Amino acid sequence: MSVLVQISLGSLLLILCLLIHIGTQVWLVRRLRVHRSTLEHPSGRVVFLACSMVVAVLLFSHTVHLYIWALSLWLLGALPGHEEPIYFSLVTYTTVGYGDVTLGPAFRVLGAMASVTGILCFGLTTAFLVGLFPRIIVVSNADEDTKPPGT
Repeated sequence: MSVLVQISLGSLLLILCLLIHIGTQVWLVRRLRVHRSTLEHPSGRVVFLACSMVVAVLLFSHTVHLYIWALSLWLLGALPGHEEPIYFSLVTYTTVGYGDVTLGPAFRVLGAMASVTGILCFGLTTAFLVGLFPRIIVVSNADEDTKPPGT
């Protein structure tokens, strides 16, 4: 597979994963806005559940990306079987890159594109959580600070 084809296909997969991830974040924001009244004076349990739900949904989005990359590599014949494409996608997407499973020269650029996808999507997740959690936690702590002593 030529480098140009690899870059083109890798770019399409990267864009698909980014759209899925951004769509997931937009969906989460909408869900949180629907439940805004519950989050205005949250209990500790509500804060825990809201934060846990957000992280779980974002992790699910990352898992979808891994399977998109694994399925693509498998369909292209870059890696045999089912386990190797999944394993390779996981260690590449997370940029761990153990090196025990590698792509041949005809697919190396795709491997790099999977890595770029992981870096970008984890960056989006980090920015999203850094922006969201203080809003939820500050509201929760502000509510605790206004309670009379001993209650």
